[in-house]
Amino acid sequence: MRKALISIIIVLLIGGTLGLIMKQDPGYVMISFKSVTIEMSLWIMLLLIILGYIALMMTAKFIWILLHPNSSISKLTGSLSHKRALKSTIKGMLELAGGNWGKAEKLLTTSANKVSYPLLNYIGAAYAASEQEEHERSKELLRKAHLTSPDAEFAISFVQSQLLLKQGHYEGALASLKRLHNMKPKHRQTLKMLVSVYTKLKDWEALQELTPILKKQGIFDESNLRELEVNAFLAQLEKLRFRQKMGQDPHALLDELQSIWKKLDSVAKDEPMQVLYATTLIEFGDETKAESFIRTSLNNHWSDALAAVYGQLTNVSMQKSLANAETWIRRHPESAPLYLATGRICQRLQLWGKARDYYEKALQYDASSEALIELSALLEAMGDVDIAQSLIVKRIQNDSLSVKALPLPK
Repeated sequence: MRKALISIIIVLLIGGTLGLIMKQDPGYVMISFKSVTIEMSLWIMLLLIILGYIALMMTAKFIWILLHPNSSISKLTGSLSHKRALKSTIKGMLELAGGNWGKAEKLLTTSANKVSYPLLNYIGAAYAASEQEEHERSKELLRKAHLTSPDAEFAISFVQSQLLLKQGHYEGALASLKRLHNMKPKHRQTLKMLVSVYTKLKDWEALQELTPILKKQGIFDESNLRELEVNAFLAQLEKLRFRQKMGQDPHALLDELQSIWKKLDSVAKDEPMQVLYATTLIEFGDETKAESFIRTSLNNHWSDALAAVYGQLTNVSMQKSLANAETWIRRHPESAPLYLATGRICQRLQLWGKARDYYEKALQYDASSEALIELSALLEAMGDVDIAQSLIVKRIQNDSLSVKALPLPK
Protein backbone atom coordinates (compact mmCIF):
# COMPACT_ATOMS: atom_id res chain seq x y z
CA MET A 1 0.00 0.00 0.00
CA ARG A 2 2.83 2.37 0.92
CA LYS A 3 4.71 1.58 -2.35
CA ALA A 4 1.61 2.30 -4.40
CA LEU A 5 1.10 5.64 -2.58
CA ILE A 6 4.73 6.62 -3.12
CA SER A 7 4.46 5.70 -6.83
CA ILE A 8 1.36 7.89 -7.23
CA ILE A 9 3.08 10.80 -5.51
CA ILE A 10 6.15 10.44 -7.79
CA VAL A 11 3.95 10.33 -10.93
CA LEU A 12 2.05 13.41 -9.79
CA LEU A 13 5.28 15.28 -9.11
CA ILE A 14 6.77 14.39 -12.49
CA GLY A 15 3.50 15.19 -14.25
CA GLY A 16 3.17 18.52 -12.43
CA THR A 17 6.77 19.45 -13.22
CA LEU A 18 6.32 18.62 -16.91
CA GLY A 19 3.08 20.57 -16.96
CA LEU A 20 4.75 23.68 -15.59
CA ILE A 21 7.60 23.40 -18.09
CA MET A 22 5.17 22.96 -21.01
CA LYS A 23 3.14 25.96 -19.84
CA GLN A 24 6.14 28.19 -19.42
CA ASP A 25 7.68 27.29 -22.79
CA PRO A 26 5.60 25.06 -25.14
CA GLY A 27 8.32 25.30 -27.81
CA TYR A 28 7.74 25.52 -31.52
CA VAL A 29 8.38 23.03 -34.34
CA MET A 30 7.69 23.54 -38.05
CA ILE A 31 8.04 20.89 -40.68
CA SER A 32 7.99 21.99 -44.30
CA PHE A 33 8.00 19.65 -47.27
CA LYS A 34 7.42 21.09 -50.72
CA SER A 35 4.14 22.94 -50.42
CA VAL A 36 3.10 21.30 -47.17
CA THR A 37 3.87 22.97 -43.84
CA ILE A 38 3.15 21.46 -40.43
CA GLU A 39 3.41 23.55 -37.25
CA MET A 40 3.12 22.21 -33.70
CA SER A 41 4.51 22.60 -30.25
CA LEU A 42 7.62 20.72 -29.23
CA TRP A 43 5.75 18.67 -26.66
CA ILE A 44 3.09 17.51 -29.15
CA MET A 45 5.84 16.34 -31.49
CA LEU A 46 7.54 14.40 -28.69
CA LEU A 47 4.20 12.75 -27.82
CA LEU A 48 3.61 11.73 -31.45
CA ILE A 49 7.12 10.26 -31.66
CA ILE A 50 6.52 8.22 -28.51
CA LEU A 51 3.11 6.97 -29.77
CA GLY A 52 4.65 6.08 -33.16
CA TYR A 53 7.44 4.15 -31.51
CA ILE A 54 4.93 2.19 -29.41
CA ALA A 55 2.81 1.39 -32.51
CA LEU A 56 5.86 0.25 -34.43
CA MET A 57 6.96 -2.05 -31.61
CA MET A 58 3.47 -3.54 -31.29
CA THR A 59 3.29 -4.22 -35.03
CA ALA A 60 6.68 -5.92 -35.03
CA LYS A 61 5.66 -8.02 -32.03
CA PHE A 62 2.44 -9.07 -33.71
CA ILE A 63 4.26 -10.16 -36.89
CA TRP A 64 6.79 -12.13 -34.80
CA ILE A 65 3.99 -13.91 -32.92
CA LEU A 66 2.35 -14.96 -36.19
CA LEU A 67 5.55 -16.34 -37.65
CA HIS A 68 7.17 -17.90 -34.59
CA PRO A 69 6.05 -21.55 -33.93
CA ASN A 70 6.32 -21.20 -30.18
CA SER A 71 4.23 -18.08 -29.97
CA SER A 72 1.26 -17.91 -27.65
CA ILE A 73 -1.18 -17.68 -30.56
CA SER A 74 0.40 -20.74 -32.14
CA LYS A 75 0.07 -22.54 -28.83
CA LEU A 76 -3.54 -21.49 -28.60
CA THR A 77 -4.42 -22.70 -32.10
CA GLY A 78 -2.43 -25.90 -31.52
CA SER A 79 -4.29 -26.53 -28.29
CA LEU A 80 -7.62 -26.14 -30.06
CA SER A 81 -6.53 -28.51 -32.85
CA HIS A 82 -5.35 -31.06 -30.27
CA LYS A 83 -8.69 -30.87 -28.46
CA ARG A 84 -10.57 -31.47 -31.71
CA ALA A 85 -8.29 -34.44 -32.55
CA LEU A 86 -8.76 -35.89 -29.07
CA LYS A 87 -12.52 -35.55 -29.42
CA SER A 88 -12.38 -37.33 -32.80
CA THR A 89 -10.24 -40.10 -31.26
CA ILE A 90 -12.74 -40.68 -28.47
CA LYS A 91 -15.61 -40.69 -30.94
CA GLY A 92 -13.67 -43.11 -33.17
CA MET A 93 -13.11 -45.48 -30.26
CA LEU A 94 -16.83 -45.41 -29.46
CA GLU A 95 -17.66 -46.16 -33.08
CA LEU A 96 -15.16 -49.03 -32.97
CA ALA A 97 -16.83 -50.44 -29.86
CA GLY A 98 -20.19 -50.10 -31.58
CA GLY A 99 -19.05 -52.00 -34.67
CA ASN A 100 -19.17 -49.04 -37.08
CA TRP A 101 -15.90 -50.05 -38.71
CA GLY A 102 -15.77 -47.57 -41.58
CA LYS A 103 -16.59 -44.53 -39.50
CA ALA A 104 -14.26 -45.65 -36.73
CA GLU A 105 -11.34 -46.10 -39.13
CA LYS A 106 -11.89 -42.67 -40.69
CA LEU A 107 -12.11 -40.82 -37.37
CA LEU A 108 -9.11 -42.58 -35.86
CA THR A 109 -6.93 -42.21 -38.96
CA THR A 110 -7.62 -38.53 -39.61
CA SER A 111 -6.95 -37.56 -35.99
CA ALA A 112 -3.84 -39.73 -35.54
CA ASN A 113 -1.34 -37.07 -36.62
CA LYS A 114 -2.82 -34.45 -34.29
CA VAL A 115 -2.75 -36.31 -30.99
CA SER A 116 0.29 -36.62 -28.78
CA TYR A 117 0.30 -40.45 -28.78
CA PRO A 118 -1.17 -41.82 -32.06
CA LEU A 119 -0.49 -45.50 -31.27
CA LEU A 120 -4.04 -46.17 -30.06
CA ASN A 121 -5.49 -44.46 -33.14
CA TYR A 122 -3.53 -46.64 -35.54
CA ILE A 123 -4.21 -49.86 -33.63
CA GLY A 124 -7.93 -49.11 -33.46
CA ALA A 125 -7.99 -48.19 -37.15
CA ALA A 126 -6.15 -51.43 -38.00
CA TYR A 127 -8.83 -53.43 -36.17
CA ALA A 128 -11.55 -51.55 -38.05
CA ALA A 129 -9.84 -52.11 -41.42
CA SER A 130 -9.44 -55.82 -40.68
CA GLU A 131 -13.14 -56.13 -39.87
CA GLN A 132 -13.86 -54.65 -43.30
CA GLU A 133 -11.61 -57.32 -44.90
CA GLU A 134 -9.16 -54.58 -45.86
CA HIS A 135 -6.17 -56.60 -44.71
CA GLU A 136 -3.49 -54.71 -46.63
CA ARG A 137 -4.74 -51.42 -45.24
CA SER A 138 -4.80 -52.95 -41.77
CA LYS A 139 -1.20 -54.07 -42.22
CA GLU A 140 -0.18 -50.58 -43.34
CA LEU A 141 -1.85 -48.98 -40.32
CA LEU A 142 0.07 -51.29 -38.00
CA ARG A 143 3.27 -50.34 -39.80
CA LYS A 144 2.49 -46.66 -39.12
CA ALA A 145 1.81 -47.54 -35.50
CA HIS A 146 5.28 -49.07 -35.26
CA LEU A 147 6.89 -46.02 -36.90
CA THR A 148 5.24 -43.64 -34.43
CA SER A 149 5.81 -45.86 -31.37
CA PRO A 150 8.73 -48.28 -31.89
CA ASP A 151 8.88 -48.85 -28.12
CA ALA A 152 5.43 -50.51 -28.28
CA GLU A 153 6.63 -53.43 -30.42
CA PHE A 154 5.07 -56.09 -28.18
CA ALA A 155 1.60 -54.51 -28.20
CA ILE A 156 1.69 -53.95 -31.97
CA SER A 157 2.91 -57.49 -32.68
CA PHE A 158 0.25 -58.90 -30.36
CA VAL A 159 -2.47 -57.07 -32.31
CA GLN A 160 -0.92 -58.27 -35.56
CA SER A 161 -0.98 -61.86 -34.29
CA GLN A 162 -4.64 -61.58 -33.34
CA LEU A 163 -5.58 -60.21 -36.74
CA LEU A 164 -3.58 -62.85 -38.62
CA LEU A 165 -5.14 -65.61 -36.54
CA LYS A 166 -8.62 -64.21 -37.21
CA GLN A 167 -7.85 -64.04 -40.94
CA GLY A 168 -6.70 -67.67 -40.98
CA HIS A 169 -3.06 -66.83 -41.81
CA TYR A 170 -1.75 -69.35 -39.29
CA GLU A 171 1.86 -69.48 -40.51
CA GLY A 172 2.19 -65.70 -40.28
CA ALA A 173 0.48 -65.68 -36.89
CA LEU A 174 2.86 -68.39 -35.65
CA ALA A 175 5.94 -66.41 -36.68
CA SER A 176 4.61 -63.34 -34.86
CA LEU A 177 3.61 -65.33 -31.77
CA LYS A 178 7.00 -67.01 -31.53
CA ARG A 179 8.61 -63.58 -31.46
CA LEU A 180 6.19 -62.49 -28.73
CA HIS A 181 6.85 -65.70 -26.77
CA ASN A 182 10.59 -65.02 -26.87
CA MET A 183 9.98 -61.49 -25.58
CA LYS A 184 7.60 -62.58 -22.79
CA PRO A 185 7.65 -66.37 -22.25
CA LYS A 186 4.99 -66.23 -19.51
CA HIS A 187 2.45 -64.03 -21.31
CA ARG A 188 -0.87 -65.88 -20.86
CA GLN A 189 -2.72 -64.66 -23.95
CA THR A 190 0.28 -65.36 -26.17
CA LEU A 191 0.41 -68.93 -24.85
CA LYS A 192 -3.31 -69.42 -25.48
CA MET A 193 -2.95 -68.14 -29.04
CA LEU A 194 0.04 -70.45 -29.59
CA VAL A 195 -2.12 -73.40 -28.57
CA SER A 196 -4.76 -72.34 -31.11
CA VAL A 197 -2.21 -71.93 -33.91
CA TYR A 198 -0.44 -75.24 -33.19
CA THR A 199 -3.81 -77.01 -33.11
CA LYS A 200 -4.85 -75.47 -36.44
CA LEU A 201 -1.51 -76.38 -38.01
CA LYS A 202 -1.61 -79.86 -36.40
CA ASP A 203 1.88 -79.30 -35.03
CA TRP A 204 1.43 -81.78 -32.19
CA GLU A 205 5.13 -82.01 -31.33
CA ALA A 206 5.32 -78.27 -30.68
CA LEU A 207 2.07 -78.41 -28.75
CA GLN A 208 3.40 -81.21 -26.56
CA GLU A 209 6.57 -79.24 -25.84
CA LEU A 210 4.41 -76.30 -24.80
CA THR A 211 2.40 -78.37 -22.31
CA PRO A 212 4.73 -78.02 -19.27
CA ILE A 213 4.70 -74.21 -19.35
CA LEU A 214 0.92 -74.24 -19.87
CA LYS A 215 0.59 -76.29 -16.71
CA LYS A 216 3.09 -74.18 -14.78
CA GLN A 217 1.36 -70.92 -15.68
CA GLY A 218 -2.13 -72.35 -15.05
CA ILE A 219 -3.31 -71.39 -18.54
CA PHE A 220 -5.92 -74.18 -18.65
CA ASP A 221 -7.66 -76.16 -15.93
CA GLU A 222 -6.50 -79.71 -15.30
CA SER A 223 -9.18 -81.44 -17.40
CA ASN A 224 -8.61 -79.22 -20.45
CA LEU A 225 -4.86 -79.58 -20.16
CA ARG A 226 -5.18 -83.35 -19.89
CA GLU A 227 -7.42 -83.45 -22.95
CA LEU A 228 -4.95 -81.31 -24.86
CA GLU A 229 -2.04 -83.57 -23.94
CA VAL A 230 -3.95 -86.76 -24.77
CA ASN A 231 -5.06 -85.44 -28.16
CA ALA A 232 -1.50 -84.38 -29.00
CA PHE A 233 -0.16 -87.83 -28.09
CA LEU A 234 -2.86 -89.67 -30.05
CA ALA A 235 -2.25 -87.51 -33.12
CA GLN A 236 1.49 -88.16 -32.98
CA LEU A 237 0.81 -91.87 -32.53
CA GLU A 238 -1.32 -91.94 -35.67
CA LYS A 239 1.48 -90.25 -37.61
CA LEU A 240 3.94 -92.89 -36.38
CA ARG A 241 1.58 -95.71 -37.42
CA PHE A 242 1.17 -94.16 -40.86
CA ARG A 243 4.94 -93.93 -41.26
CA GLN A 244 5.22 -97.56 -40.13
CA LYS A 245 2.83 -98.57 -42.91
CA MET A 246 4.96 -96.59 -45.34
CA GLY A 247 7.91 -98.83 -44.42
CA GLN A 248 10.04 -96.45 -42.40
CA ASP A 249 12.77 -97.77 -40.11
CA PRO A 250 11.01 -99.40 -37.10
CA HIS A 251 13.94 -98.64 -34.77
CA ALA A 252 13.73 -94.92 -35.55
CA LEU A 253 9.96 -95.00 -35.01
CA LEU A 254 10.43 -96.73 -31.66
CA ASP A 255 12.96 -94.14 -30.54
CA GLU A 256 10.57 -91.37 -31.55
CA LEU A 257 7.68 -93.10 -29.74
CA GLN A 258 9.69 -93.28 -26.51
CA SER A 259 10.78 -89.65 -26.89
CA ILE A 260 7.15 -88.58 -27.26
CA TRP A 261 6.13 -90.65 -24.23
CA LYS A 262 8.86 -89.14 -22.04
CA LYS A 263 7.53 -85.65 -22.78
CA LEU A 264 4.12 -86.51 -21.34
CA ASP A 265 3.35 -85.09 -17.94
CA SER A 266 0.56 -86.29 -15.67
CA VAL A 267 -1.19 -88.09 -18.54
CA ALA A 268 1.59 -90.71 -18.49
CA LYS A 269 0.10 -91.97 -15.22
CA ASP A 270 -3.35 -92.59 -16.72
CA GLU A 271 -4.24 -96.27 -17.09
CA PRO A 272 -5.67 -95.98 -20.66
CA MET A 273 -2.56 -94.10 -21.82
CA GLN A 274 -0.25 -96.69 -20.25
CA VAL A 275 -2.17 -99.50 -21.96
CA LEU A 276 -2.01 -97.64 -25.26
CA TYR A 277 1.75 -97.08 -24.94
CA ALA A 278 2.40 -100.72 -24.00
CA THR A 279 0.29 -102.11 -26.86
CA THR A 280 1.96 -99.70 -29.30
CA LEU A 281 5.40 -100.93 -28.21
CA ILE A 282 4.21 -104.48 -28.90
CA GLU A 283 2.72 -103.37 -32.21
CA PHE A 284 6.01 -101.75 -33.23
CA GLY A 285 7.90 -104.96 -32.37
CA ASP A 286 9.71 -104.07 -29.14
CA GLU A 287 8.25 -106.50 -26.60
CA THR A 288 11.32 -106.23 -24.37
CA LYS A 289 10.64 -102.53 -23.70
CA ALA A 290 6.92 -103.28 -23.40
CA GLU A 291 7.58 -105.98 -20.76
CA SER A 292 9.91 -103.70 -18.80
CA PHE A 293 7.41 -100.84 -18.93
CA ILE A 294 4.44 -102.99 -17.84
CA ARG A 295 6.43 -104.67 -15.05
CA THR A 296 7.69 -101.34 -13.66
CA SER A 297 4.25 -99.75 -13.89
CA LEU A 298 2.50 -102.66 -12.16
CA ASN A 299 5.07 -102.71 -9.37
CA ASN A 300 4.47 -99.01 -8.76
CA HIS A 301 0.71 -98.94 -9.23
CA TRP A 302 -1.61 -101.84 -9.95
CA SER A 303 -3.74 -101.91 -13.13
CA ASP A 304 -5.93 -104.82 -14.24
CA ALA A 305 -5.93 -103.50 -17.81
CA LEU A 306 -2.13 -103.38 -17.94
CA ALA A 307 -1.93 -106.87 -16.40
CA ALA A 308 -4.10 -108.17 -19.25
CA VAL A 309 -1.62 -106.68 -21.77
CA TYR A 310 1.20 -108.53 -20.00
CA GLY A 311 -0.39 -111.80 -21.12
CA GLN A 312 -0.09 -110.73 -24.78
CA LEU A 313 3.72 -110.81 -24.74
CA THR A 314 5.23 -113.67 -26.74
CA ASN A 315 8.86 -112.76 -27.50
CA VAL A 316 10.15 -112.41 -23.95
CA SER A 317 11.32 -114.87 -21.30
CA MET A 318 8.14 -116.76 -20.39
CA GLN A 319 9.75 -118.20 -17.26
CA LYS A 320 10.49 -114.74 -15.90
CA SER A 321 7.05 -113.54 -16.96
CA LEU A 322 5.41 -116.43 -15.09
CA ALA A 323 7.44 -115.68 -11.97
CA ASN A 324 6.37 -112.03 -12.11
CA ALA A 325 2.72 -112.93 -12.71
CA GLU A 326 2.59 -115.39 -9.81
CA THR A 327 4.18 -112.77 -7.52
CA TRP A 328 1.45 -110.33 -8.49
CA ILE A 329 -1.23 -112.96 -7.88
CA ARG A 330 -0.13 -113.18 -4.26
CA ARG A 331 -0.64 -109.41 -3.99
CA HIS A 332 -3.86 -109.23 -6.03
CA PRO A 333 -5.61 -112.58 -5.61
CA GLU A 334 -8.94 -111.36 -7.04
CA SER A 335 -7.76 -109.95 -10.37
CA ALA A 336 -9.46 -111.85 -13.22
CA PRO A 337 -7.30 -110.17 -15.95
CA LEU A 338 -4.17 -111.25 -14.07
CA TYR A 339 -5.34 -114.88 -13.91
CA LEU A 340 -6.12 -114.72 -17.64
CA ALA A 341 -2.64 -113.33 -18.41
CA THR A 342 -0.97 -115.96 -16.21
CA GLY A 343 -2.95 -118.73 -17.90
CA ARG A 344 -1.77 -117.54 -21.32
CA ILE A 345 1.84 -117.48 -20.10
CA CYS A 346 1.49 -121.06 -18.77
CA GLN A 347 -0.06 -122.17 -22.05
CA ARG A 348 2.90 -120.75 -23.98
CA LEU A 349 5.16 -122.71 -21.62
CA GLN A 350 2.99 -125.77 -22.37
CA LEU A 351 2.00 -126.03 -18.72
CA TRP A 352 -1.47 -127.20 -19.68
CA GLY A 353 -2.71 -128.05 -16.18
CA LYS A 354 -1.59 -124.77 -14.66
CA ALA A 355 -3.03 -122.85 -17.59
CA ARG A 356 -6.40 -124.59 -17.04
CA ASP A 357 -6.34 -123.75 -13.35
CA TYR A 358 -5.61 -120.09 -13.96
CA TYR A 359 -8.33 -119.83 -16.62
CA GLU A 360 -10.85 -121.35 -14.25
CA LYS A 361 -9.75 -118.90 -11.54
CA ALA A 362 -10.29 -116.02 -13.93
CA LEU A 363 -13.84 -117.26 -14.63
CA GLN A 364 -14.57 -117.42 -10.92
CA TYR A 365 -14.10 -113.66 -10.66
CA ASP A 366 -15.38 -112.69 -14.12
CA ALA A 367 -17.75 -115.04 -15.94
CA SER A 368 -17.45 -113.01 -19.15
CA SER A 369 -13.65 -113.12 -19.19
CA GLU A 370 -11.81 -114.12 -22.37
CA ALA A 371 -10.58 -117.02 -20.27
CA LEU A 372 -13.78 -118.77 -21.37
CA ILE A 373 -12.55 -118.89 -24.97
CA GLU A 374 -8.99 -119.83 -24.01
CA LEU A 375 -10.17 -122.58 -21.67
CA SER A 376 -12.64 -124.12 -24.11
CA ALA A 377 -9.98 -124.27 -26.84
CA LEU A 378 -7.47 -125.76 -24.40
CA LEU A 379 -9.91 -128.42 -23.12
CA GLU A 380 -10.93 -129.39 -26.62
CA ALA A 381 -7.27 -129.88 -27.54
CA MET A 382 -6.77 -131.94 -24.36
CA GLY A 383 -9.67 -134.22 -25.29
CA ASP A 384 -12.28 -132.85 -22.88
CA VAL A 385 -14.69 -132.10 -25.72
CA ASP A 386 -17.86 -132.21 -23.63
CA ILE A 387 -16.57 -129.68 -21.12
CA ALA A 388 -15.23 -127.51 -23.93
CA GLN A 389 -18.61 -127.54 -25.65
CA SER A 390 -20.41 -126.72 -22.41
CA LEU A 391 -18.11 -123.74 -21.99
CA ILE A 392 -18.93 -122.59 -25.51
CA VAL A 393 -22.64 -122.83 -24.72
CA LYS A 394 -22.04 -120.86 -21.53
CA ARG A 395 -20.24 -118.24 -23.53
CA ILE A 396 -23.16 -117.98 -25.94
CA GLN A 397 -25.57 -117.70 -23.04
CA ASN A 398 -23.49 -114.96 -21.45
CA ASP A 399 -23.42 -113.07 -24.71
CA SER A 400 -27.19 -113.46 -25.09
CA LEU A 401 -27.76 -111.66 -21.79
CA SER A 402 -26.90 -108.38 -23.51
CA VAL A 403 -29.50 -109.02 -26.22
CA LYS A 404 -33.07 -107.96 -25.60
CA ALA A 405 -35.36 -110.97 -25.36
CA LEU A 406 -37.74 -111.55 -28.32
CA PRO A 407 -41.02 -113.50 -28.31
CA LEU A 408 -40.68 -117.21 -29.20
CA PRO A 409 -43.30 -119.67 -30.56
CA LYS A 410 -45.12 -121.75 -27.93
